[in-house]
Order: sequence, then structure tokens, then C-alpha cells
Amino acid sequence: MRIPMDQQDIIFHKFAALYLPSLVNHFLEPPSLPSNIPAFMTDEFRLNNPYLEMISAVSHTPYFSRFLLSNEAGAAGGKKLMQSVAERLVALAPNLDRKMIDPPPDREPGYYQSAASTPIQLLSTLLVIFVKEPRDSPHIIRTDTETELILWLRIWKRRHGNEFLGSVSSRTLGQLTKQPHIMQEVLQMRRLLKNWDVCGKVGCNKTTELKACSR
Repeated sequence: MRIPMDQQDIIFHKFAALYLPSLVNHFLEPPSLPSNIPAFMTDEFRLNNPYLEMISAVSHTPYFSRFLLSNEAGAAGGKKLMQSVAERLVALAPNLDRKMIDPPPDREPGYYQSAASTPIQLLSTLLVIFVKEPRDSPHIIRTDTETELILWLRIWKRRHGNEFLGSVSSRTLGQLTKQPHIMQEVLQMRRLLKNWDVCGKVGCNKTTELKACSR
């Protein structure tokens, strides 16, 4: 039975409130895979794993933005999240790109495009949240990592322009290179992620006298 969208949002909100710090920490320090697993699968697992999938699934909730911007001890890992995702994506990009062009027979069509799209989508959300952070902020992607990331985003934007990978690469590239029309959208999205425009409680459409909830 398919769960209605509003009910899914309730589940995601509750899940984020309970497990978001643990999700981030487990992504940053994923468990070791058994020794008989091939090295390339271990490398892929460092980026594409259940923790990244669930972080991405709850990244639209107000808890995500609030947690990453908070000073609580559990949020320390949040400062490393964007750099870690970008770093692992850049390291894995040549392998992902090669397999996009020549997919192995044991993977369904589009698997590796999706494997790149999910972390890029998360990076786009993180760039929205931290759009006003200074260049030397611990939240921000290091310059050397960003330079390599931009190169891959340009490749995937050009090659996959009509697919989701192409669109999310284009948007993230626009954020990193500060394209004016993209940055205008980013500031509007930041307000939504921080619940400055509408109440964050699922089903509530209140837009005035909003307050930040500590939980």
C-alpha cells in the first residue's frame, strides 16, 4: 500500500528528529565491510550507503537545517558533512563516469547516474543552507575539492543535460559559480528550509508569527 505524501512527511520529520545526528556520524565514519568485499565496492560504499540515502530523504525537513546550523555538540559532525560528501564524490567520479559510459552487466540501466545524482542533490541542499557562510567556514567545501567538483559537474551537465543528473549538476554548478539567477532561487529556498515562510508542522499552512522549535 502506498503511503500518502503528507503521511510520508510525518515519518521523515519524526525520523530526522530522532536519528539525524547518528545518521551524519555514521556517514562520516561508515562501518567496515567484510574483507572479502572487492575494493571498488568498499570505495563506492563510502559515498553511496544507507546513511547518505536517509540524510538525503530528510534534508527537506526543518530539523536538517536547524541541526547543521546549531552549536550543539552533536552537530560537530555537520561541519564536516559537505566537505566529506564532495571529497568522496570527487574521488569516486572517474569510476562512476567510466561505468556510466560502459555499464557493467550486473547493474540496471541508470544505476551509476543515480549514484552520482544523490550526493550532488545533497550538496545542492547543503549549499543552500550555508549560502551565507564565509569562505573559511568549516562547513564549506575546500577550494581544491571544489575545483575538481566543478570539472565533473560540467562534464555531467553537458553529457546528461536532459536527465536528472544533468539538471542537478547544472543547479549545483550554478551555486558553486554564483550564477545570479541561481543565487536568487537559493535565497528563497533557504527561507523555506529554515521555515521562515510557512510552519514546518506537516499539514499546517500558517505563515505568520512563526517561531523556531528547539525539537
